[in-house]
Amino acid sequence: MLLVKSLVVGAAIAVVLAVIGVTAMMAALNPSAAEVASTSNEDPAVPPDFYGTR
Repeated sequence: MLLVKSLVVGAAIAVVLAVIGVTAMMAALNPSAAEVASTSNEDPAVPPDFYGTR
């Protein structure tokens, strides 16, 4: 019975660590809107250069 209890506890700890790891990875890969806005220096009223000119 002790083996089953330790297996359940170990599985619960593994699930918690997996959720924390996935959350940390998503936070590192997906920057917030404020972070993107602070690093972008483009004027939204001006079209990008790849559209060309008339």
